[in-house]
Amino acid sequence: MPFLKEYTNPRDWFSRLVKKGELIRLKNGFFVIAEKIENTPVPYEQIANLLSGPSYISFEWALSSYNMIPEGVYVVTSASVLRSKDYHTPLCTFQYTQLSHDRYAVGISQKKNHLGNYLIATPEKALADLIHMKSRHLNAKDLLVDLIEARRMDEDVLKSLDKKLLLEISERYRSKTVRALVTAIGLL
Repeated sequence: MPFLKEYTNPRDWFSRLVKKGELIRLKNGFFVIAEKIENTPVPYEQIANLLSGPSYISFEWALSSYNMIPEGVYVVTSASVLRSKDYHTPLCTFQYTQLSHDRYAVGISQKKNHLGNYLIATPEKALADLIHMKSRHLNAKDLLVDLIEARRMDEDVLKSLDKKLLLEISERYRSKTVRALVTAIGLL
């Protein structure tokens, strides 16, 4: 908006560009220039980090990017300290799940793609986030069955997880299910 001071109705200008297809509106005041993403991969991770923040990529999207789950993922999933929210955009759906500050602050790394940096959960953190939100009340043995058989995660990949980081995440979460995850990984 500061660049458009000379326009009497800058919002109308944005609306015209959206109607022409030159801009893609993701939410009020947040646009993507259509030409910039026309012939390149869409920077979903950077968009997710900027669309609602502070946030980092996690859950299924992160696990898929680490090749920990075999299924394709079509919703960009993130964790945030803000309230949970979904953005249904012309590009895809961006989903944010709220975590407390203590749970949010551990196990985040910075990655780089063709357009720059973005925040993403480590494999251990993405798995803990997923387990905490979607596999509540499972003991270690049932959780292991859920991970290997239902979610089709490779046993060797689970064995290779950083147990020290998992333990640190577990201490921050103070969750029976995340503690069961640490126990389950130890059983392998």
